[in-house]
Amino acid sequence: MRPVAVCGSLNMDVIGYAERLPHAGQTVLGSRLAHTPGGKGANQAVAAARAGAPVSLFGACGRDADGDRALAALAEAGVNTSGVTRTDVPTGVAIVLVDRDGENMIVAIPGANEHVAPPPRVQAAVWLTQGEVPLAAVEGTLAAARDAAATAVVNPVPAGRLPPSLVARFDIAVVNETELAALGAEHPPAVVLTLGRRGVRLLPDGIDLAPFPAAAVDSTGAGDALIGAMAAALAEERPLAESVRFGMAAAALSVERPGAQPAMPDRAEIERLLG
Repeated sequence: MRPVAVCGSLNMDVIGYAERLPHAGQTVLGSRLAHTPGGKGANQAVAAARAGAPVSLFGACGRDADGDRALAALAEAGVNTSGVTRTDVPTGVAIVLVDRDGENMIVAIPGANEHVAPPPRVQAAVWLTQGEVPLAAVEGTLAAARDAAATAVVNPVPAGRLPPSLVARFDIAVVNETELAALGAEHPPAVVLTLGRRGVRLLPDGIDLAPFPAAAVDSTGAGDALIGAMAAALAEERPLAESVRFGMAAAALSVERPGAQPAMPDRAEIERLLG
């Protein structure tokens, strides 16, 4: 399989589980707490690696215990982390709340992710980035993709952080409805619109892909599972719709397990679900 390169964030996820999510100013009692490696860049890299692609991650983490744990988890998943730099700024943290239906609320504190530099122009079939790293790093990812004649994929999260004019220069954007609205009329040639339990719509063609049945316990990282596995399939030169379907299967499997990176399925599991 041809390689996937990711420029993105690394975090430590602090996840609290409760019967329901609190309203503003409200306190609810939780049932348990978990600390697991996360960050959209790292999550997507792990998802792509478990889906069978050779993956390199370019990012930054602190010289702290969270950074140690994040790098160890990536190495265990088979991700090449030689492009991850370590800084005196602490590793990023995401504070996540999850309710009994698997829905979540997330606050991300960037930390070292604010110091991610543009990646080197290495060869890859697919280059992937998100909005959790500096604008220059996103621009550098696009430049690296163009230099390698690779497919350039962007996940512009958080909504509104990346200029729509930059997102439109990528080949593919993966967005939810809020993120799509933030782009206005400026779209790349292909948009993968995730609709949660309603599945996925491919734009501009308007093709709807039905979701896989899943008994959701935690939706944290589901979008990252879809994107990472989709990137692995694109690196195999599969058509976009087939690649997205592959990613949707990975996402369906991931929501049936707690956490983000720990929930990412392997290739054999994805293929079994696809039948």
